[in-house]
Amino acid sequence: MEIHDRREVIDMRNATAANSRFDDVNLSNTGFRNVNLSASTFEQVMLSNARIEDANVSGAQFSNVNMSNVTIDNAQIAGMTINGVAVCDLFEAYETAKGAGGN
Repeated sequence: MEIHDRREVIDMRNATAANSRFDDVNLSNTGFRNVNLSASTFEQVMLSNARIEDANVSGAQFSNVNMSNVTIDNAQIAGMTINGVAVCDLFEAYETAKGAGGN
């Protein structure tokens, strides 16, 4: 199925669209639930004000991303690094500084 230069509302349920390609597509205000996006590639993606819940992003790689004002709650962070620094080490250093009267 090909859709070119059109504005459509698509309701997909219990469907497989594996190996599909989306290029220059506006999917704003779109809901994704129980979706398998493993091994997908996202380039030049706008996710501002997106809400991501109950997601498994283990093994994912983020590079050249703007994560300003991102909030992460209740996350499993084992093995997570930011710019090569283990996040667990950052939390440990924070807790140590906090315990020593640091801010």
